[in-house]
Amino acid sequence: MTSRWKAAAVRCTLGAAAAALLGAAPAAPFARAEAFSDCFALARPGSAGSDSAFAAASDSCWFTLRIHAVRVTDTCNGARPAPINPDQVARWIAKANEVYASARVRFEFDAAPNTMDWDVLANTDVNDLDAARPGDPAWERGKAAANDLASRFPRKVTIFFRHGPGSGPVGGGFSSTAYHFVVMPGFDVTTICGGAQNEFLLAHEVGHYFGLSHTFREFKTKAAAAEALRRGGNIPSLFDGDRLDETPPEAYIEEIACDGGALVVLNGIPFPFLSENVMSYYPGKKKTLAPAQARLVRAFVRNRFGDAMDGKGLLVPDARRAYQIVSLENAKSLEAERTAKEGAVAIVAGDWTGEPHQRWRLVPLVARDAGAFEIVSVGSGLCLTVENAAAGDGARLILGRWDGRENQKWRFLQDERGEIYIEANASRKVVGISGGAKAGSRGTDATRATDRRRSASPPRVEPSADTGAPSQRWKLLPLD
Repeated sequence: MTSRWKAAAVRCTLGAAAAALLGAAPAAPFARAEAFSDCFALARPGSAGSDSAFAAASDSCWFTLRIHAVRVTDTCNGARPAPINPDQVARWIAKANEVYASARVRFEFDAAPNTMDWDVLANTDVNDLDAARPGDPAWERGKAAANDLASRFPRKVTIFFRHGPGSGPVGGGFSSTAYHFVVMPGFDVTTICGGAQNEFLLAHEVGHYFGLSHTFREFKTKAAAAEALRRGGNIPSLFDGDRLDETPPEAYIEEIACDGGALVVLNGIPFPFLSENVMSYYPGKKKTLAPAQARLVRAFVRNRFGDAMDGKGLLVPDARRAYQIVSLENAKSLEAERTAKEGAVAIVAGDWTGEPHQRWRLVPLVARDAGAFEIVSVGSGLCLTVENAAAGDGARLILGRWDGRENQKWRFLQDERGEIYIEANASRKVVGISGGAKAGSRGTDATRATDRRRSASPPRVEPSADTGAPSQRWKLLPLD
């Protein structure tokens, strides 16, 4: 899939892994088998016991995730490089492993060239990413480029170490379930309380990537915190950042953060500092997870990386672009047969004419639906929907108004050949051309031409169980 950062980057020198993605088969990230822990092995379809084995060991097995670390510079001239090296990345990862041991999640990283765990990217928009700038056009370009590269390593946690906007490097990082990557600063530019290196920063930002919230509500001064509490009726839960019973309400107050205290009293109410919790800003000599946080992390890791268990990888299309969705079996394009009427619109595969009813926008969903998309017809503004939420093979696809139902959510997956599957989020059925070729039959130009002549009307597109057939594989072609 072509993206804007690639077009600029081909004029520059990239690292081995990023460069391999330019003009090469998208299969490059899959060239080396990933190392999985027992959790992934147990849950992988085809393994002995599969679901039952995973269920029996789900609390005791370990998830192992590889890190894909990317040092970012400005485009072409290599200016403003992020001040980071592989040894420093490894030190941050070691601390993250201390934290996430309670969730039985561990990270692996090897900077040796053959592992593709360490890379360099020359892209100014990614290098300028900052948590305070969402919505800015350059920021949105950087986010799209970062998502694009991260999508090529679906079995890894991709971390971009960037400089940040301006002449001097920034010291903070960010992530969330809305992103498919983590953003980090250079190692020595992030310090806390008198210049000590913030050794738990990566563990904290990975927590956001896994869906964890801050434990606190943040204030500059003690007076500001007390006033906010008074205005809220002196209810302690106003300062409950994550709504977990095991992490009590916390007031993070910048002016006293480095005083070494254990709590702050506001309007007669004590608020303990959760300095040993990784999602608290208060400094601590060690950091860990509350049991409820550990359970959330494990559930999120299995959901987010579940496709790596069966050899498929999550693909993140660029939300700013419209796409032609092309069948790899017969080169026909996904289209809405009629665009004027809701519900009665048939979804078929037709010859490309460039009309709006053949153009689609892919709108990313967030929070618990991170990784899923709404597929919107440019012609009507309606979205691809499984009629009546049917879960069986051959269910009818229609256009409907978006209302957030599960039968309107889709995921884009790619296999080791880089071929794309479009999967219904609810049923896990994949979109394919009705009556298409069988699995293992790739077809030829001659046979496809014959098949096209046999059908006077465009073939219907429908969800069915994944058989590996070419009729269930697609290509996304950006149109703008």
